[in-house]
Amino acid sequence: MQMAVHTAGLCKRYRGRAAVDHLDMQVGKGEIYGFIGQNGAGKSTTFKLLAGLARPTAGQIELFGRPLTDPTVRRRLGVLVEDAGVYPGLSARENCMLKAMALGLDNESKAVERTLGEVGLAGAGSKACKRFSMGQRRRLGLALALLGNPDLLLLDEPTNGLDPEGIRDVRRLLLQLQAERGVTIVVSSHLLGELEKIATSYGIIRNGRMVQQITAAELEARCRDYITLQTQDPHRAAAVLEEKLGLSGYEVLPEGVLHLYDPVESSAVVAALSENGVPVGSIGTHRQELEDYFVKLMGVGEHV
Repeated sequence: MQMAVHTAGLCKRYRGRAAVDHLDMQVGKGEIYGFIGQNGAGKSTTFKLLAGLARPTAGQIELFGRPLTDPTVRRRLGVLVEDAGVYPGLSARENCMLKAMALGLDNESKAVERTLGEVGLAGAGSKACKRFSMGQRRRLGLALALLGNPDLLLLDEPTNGLDPEGIRDVRRLLLQLQAERGVTIVVSSHLLGELEKIATSYGIIRNGRMVQQITAAELEARCRDYITLQTQDPHRAAAVLEEKLGLSGYEVLPEGVLHLYDPVESSAVVAALSENGVPVGSIGTHRQELEDYFVKLMGVGEHV
């Protein structure tokens, strides 16, 4: 798969403190990449580095196989990081027209009207931005990022301040951009449930470092239902279950714990082990929720 984003050893230090610390990041072309981390983990700084809004202390950034310094790469980017820089006395339409002219777009008016419609601001195009709600400002920021039909979108909390209907609209728009235009989207959000609905892969950042990158399919497999079994001899229990029930998806853990991932009834497991002289201490079903998985890796609640 061609990489849309590739960083190696990416660092950014402020007054001796590492906001981004040797970050290695890979985002495949056409993916929706959920970028997850606590406040202060380094997400916004990473977005600024990828967008060329901050200069790395060390490390490399490549977008679509070319260095970020390549001017042709910059034209393929759409960026929404923190609050969009707009002129408060101008309307949404006027702010977008300025951006369209700066990009040198053909038929600026048509492009602006289409984009305002996509983000739900068609009816507020003439209203001064200083009178916008937080959600309207966020929609305008997304519109500015979309102008010019970018190949890569960097969206830092794009649904911040939106009501449930607005969140749903943004979700649909991002899915449409990926499916119909092949746009690669790197998006952060504190709404993990929303990311689960759109992301094809994830990157989890903690204290400026990438903790894990994982596809949505791999994550789903790790969080699937399983049976947890306690026995004095887990290795023998595994051998019996493999022979008698044909199980192959299992994991032997310390302290006599066995996880069974293949679909099987607990009663069948107990019966097979009892018939072969393997005592069962306890047995039960378990599912790790996706949110619990993320929270654990982010280190929420720990002193970090």
